[in-house]
Amino acid sequence: MRAMNFFGDDLKHHRFTVDMVMSVRWKDERVIKMVPKGLDKVSMAWSAAEELIWMPGIVVSNRDIEKYEIVSSSVTIYRTGEVVRVERANTRVMKKFDLAAYPFDTQDLAINIASSKYMLDEVVLVPDEKSSGVYENIWGLYNFKKWRTESYEAFDGELVKSRGALVVTVERSLEKYSQDHLLPASIVLMISWAVFYFPYANPFITPRLALSVLALLTFTALMVKSADCLPGAAPFNWNDLFNQQIQSLMFVTIVVNISSEIAFHTFHKEKTARGLNHEAKILMPLMSVITILIILGGGANHWMTLSTATTLSKIVLALLVACYAGYTVLSVMFHEEDDKGDEKK
Repeated sequence: MRAMNFFGDDLKHHRFTVDMVMSVRWKDERVIKMVPKGLDKVSMAWSAAEELIWMPGIVVSNRDIEKYEIVSSSVTIYRTGEVVRVERANTRVMKKFDLAAYPFDTQDLAINIASSKYMLDEVVLVPDEKSSGVYENIWGLYNFKKWRTESYEAFDGELVKSRGALVVTVERSLEKYSQDHLLPASIVLMISWAVFYFPYANPFITPRLALSVLALLTFTALMVKSADCLPGAAPFNWNDLFNQQIQSLMFVTIVVNISSEIAFHTFHKEKTARGLNHEAKILMPLMSVITILIILGGGANHWMTLSTATTLSKIVLALLVACYAGYTVLSVMFHEEDDKGDEKK
């Protein structure tokens, strides 16, 4: 088998589409009499050959229902008794993708073949490396890694068959995911930090709160869009972890913003409020950079497993928030003592 072109995958519906060439070679001495005298071989259409000679009935076994369209096909009979069937077809192949590592996943795209009517004791498939292969620059959003052909025996109850496969290993490229999700998410996250640069004045109370909430709502729409290409039963993956942590960071931004506003306008702790605001200008970018580095570095470079990255990123975020809250409490107490001292003087 040879992969000629790749038309993309559909993760949500568990399938991919490929343009392929399948060559099947077998020997049958009964066909020698069909070769005219003076010729070494004769070629005919597959439909005509099916009526005249024995055919093993090799088909793509993991194709989608009625999604195998033959573009061209022929059967060549040699005087040696060898028969070669070659056909080019567009097929939509069913594939259960491994989505736990999405979008840093590596997939084995397999095209499986088997006889549609003969069992293991009647037809045995043997891979032909010379006639098989793939083109390396056709894989679109994936980076080509390697390919292999294999044959194996499949025992499915009473259904015992010899099967073959062309398996292409590809790794997802982050270019499209970065443009569609990582870059917009980063921009929205940075916009949410702008609330700490609004002045402390009554007219800006609503804009400060509205900006942080609108940033969270905007990112929620991006999050839904990023997960829309995956099936509903997809496992927890790196994309989910990234989205959860960005949401958590935006929630912390809202909480810090509201806390500083309450301290300033309700309790009239101007020093405390301004301190909270200025410290958040450093705290939020710092937490964001650390969290994103853990997730993207761990997923793209395989520094750690998904479960480890999930635990580590949540612990780091919780520790930073706890340290910030503790520092804020101590700062409030310190300012109160200073205020009492000033009053005594």
